[in-house]
Amino acid sequence: MWDQVWDEIFTANEWGKYPPEELIRFVARNYYQAQDRSQVKFLEVGSGTGANLWYLAREGFSVTGIDGSSVACQRAQERLSMEHLTGEFVTGDIVKLPFQDRIFDCVIDQECIYANTYADSKKIIKEIFRVLKPGGRFFMKTFMVGTTGGLRLNCGLIRLTSEQEIPDLCDGFIIESIDYSLRSEKNRAYEIKELIVIGRKPE
Repeated sequence: MWDQVWDEIFTANEWGKYPPEELIRFVARNYYQAQDRSQVKFLEVGSGTGANLWYLAREGFSVTGIDGSSVACQRAQERLSMEHLTGEFVTGDIVKLPFQDRIFDCVIDQECIYANTYADSKKIIKEIFRVLKPGGRFFMKTFMVGTTGGLRLNCGLIRLTSEQEIPDLCDGFIIESIDYSLRSEKNRAYEIKELIVIGRKPE
């Protein structure tokens, strides 16, 4: 469940403005060949201040974001509007998505679901499955067991995921790939490990 402390974080901090390389690569490989990008619909859960959806909107895709923080949604909308880009940002609870069945081509989780219990994470992913079109894809980048730092503390629940949990978490999805990213920070004082999972809803 979303923690109100994120409103304070988004208000007090300048957030990242650019998407991660792994997401750009995923989008390029799977969606750049679309004949009409405006017909490809992306949803991001935990969209924050909109870095990923800003990139997708610039590339011509249709974008929707949902976040528990009204501050984040407002900042995301302002950023797109400043560049004459369009997108929809909804303040809401990702455990019960306020969208119809089978309307999105792709759903993105860029380190949002990890801030939920395991039980709620399964509910969220079940909701993602519901709103995806048959054949739609789910991109999840989430902190991995073995991470020793780099997480925001005092901002609610933190749950690290193991590779062995993926089939259960993503029940119903065809898992196309499971990769990981590993980096160190603060002169190798700690390691940040992230799982990158791509699932596809059966046709």
